[in-house]
Amino acid sequence: MKKLTLVVAAIFCFNSITAQQTEIQLETTYGSDNKEIHDLLRFQNIETIVMEFKGEQLKAKKYTILVKEFTNGSLYKTDTILNSKSSEYIPVIKDTLFKFKYFVKTQMDNKVKMTFLFNRFSVTKKYDIKVTEDQYALHDFLGGNKSIPIKLNTKKNILAYFLPYLEKETGWKKYCDVSGSKYQPEEWGNAFNIPSYFLVEVLFE
Repeated sequence: MKKLTLVVAAIFCFNSITAQQTEIQLETTYGSDNKEIHDLLRFQNIETIVMEFKGEQLKAKKYTILVKEFTNGSLYKTDTILNSKSSEYIPVIKDTLFKFKYFVKTQMDNKVKMTFLFNRFSVTKKYDIKVTEDQYALHDFLGGNKSIPIKLNTKKNILAYFLPYLEKETGWKKYCDVSGSKYQPEEWGNAFNIPSYFLVEVLFE
């Protein structure tokens, strides 16, 4: 009986390891390792993160990156940042690694500026926002984990840039209670009374 239990456990562990090796995994790195650059980014109120996707399933895949803007609890608009399927100049992913850098900043002219920096090019978008005394914050969806799985042919929210949630009982304004909540990101506006936020979404196919 013990031998059978050991065999079952070994098979389960093998299947888990195999799944992790074959599926796409997302890892993130915030800021810069260079202290001077890191301090400069903070001074300029620029948040940055490296999005690193790994996995055998990435090979020969096309990808789409979207930004969804939510206002007053509803989806206001969706921007296609990049769709490699519709561009003959952007090749399929040739390796088991795909990554890009993301920069975002709330400017003094009441615009949110986002830049997606790839290996040979970049894409920048600007969004008008209302004046607010609160700061937007950049969060990923890893929830403290080293990585999260990304399924093929399925859109996945990977980043959020949002205003804080006001906890009425204490009067504190919180961010982590939003990104770590039970609510879907598309529900944050109504669930937390957040007037404005952005979601970055990715699709591999």
